[in-house]
Amino acid sequence: MDVENDPDRRVAEIADQQWGVLRRSDLFDAGLSRTAIADRVARKRLRVLYRGVYALGHRALRREGNWLAAVYACGTRAVLSHFDAAAHLELMPMRGRLVHVTTPSRSGRDPDPAGIRLHRVGTLRPWERSLTDGIPTTTVARTLLDLAPHLRPRAMEDVIAQSLRLHLFDLVALRRCLAEHPRQHGAPALRRLLDDLAARDPADLRSKLEVLLYQLCDDHRLPRPAVNARVGGFLVDFFWPTRRLIVEADSYTYHSMPSAFERDRERDQQLTLAGYTVVRFTYKQVSRRPEAVIDRVWRLLTQCGSNSTS
Repeated sequence: MDVENDPDRRVAEIADQQWGVLRRSDLFDAGLSRTAIADRVARKRLRVLYRGVYALGHRALRREGNWLAAVYACGTRAVLSHFDAAAHLELMPMRGRLVHVTTPSRSGRDPDPAGIRLHRVGTLRPWERSLTDGIPTTTVARTLLDLAPHLRPRAMEDVIAQSLRLHLFDLVALRRCLAEHPRQHGAPALRRLLDDLAARDPADLRSKLEVLLYQLCDDHRLPRPAVNARVGGFLVDFFWPTRRLIVEADSYTYHSMPSAFERDRERDQQLTLAGYTVVRFTYKQVSRRPEAVIDRVWRLLTQCGSNSTS
């Protein structure tokens, strides 16, 4: 047999691209007939996971393979969702035995109620779907909305904090989800939580960037600033008192919320009017262009120092 046209080789190639999981349509595309599929199942070269979904031989599936198999079993429009989407996106550890899958289809049979928790929803917008490591999955924003009815506020805040640390949080997309699904269970609580977080600066959400910037100061022998100092009635990230220089570490998303954005600008203006120099650096600048950040801080310290002595 021509190796290039060997259906079993093609089946193996497809399985390698899909976490060891195959749909019946994949087997047909590889050149297998219904009879050939049945023969391979009988000889245990294919293992039936769900109706029309198979694993290749005795290969032990990773959790990604189990997730993808559950999604495939629920139809072409299905996506991994809820706790399993959160685990796949690394927002929280795996939770529970059932695989959560969402489909916009209101009708049809549940493929395996003992293994899959199928959520049938009226709407699942195209922009609420993503392909993450080859697995159709709800976006971070939609996942947060789906988790809202099941998590207490502090647990929900921890998940949001993790999405921030991974640079996955998108406030605009989450607000869009809330606007699209205003009556979804948990939406009001999530909206209140976002408003609460926007009104304060949770230190744990800023600490990673602050530590990174502080380490840069040490590495390049900059004069050590006061950290989380109170200046003019405001709590600032880094402060060099003798130079009247303030550096703020912007962790992007919470500082981009409307109320936080307005509050930051208000206090920057008040501090500037009081004679301080206020500069902001983002996580992207500090993590990807540290030399440029240090060069600017050195120049600011020199400039502010000469201004203070003039």
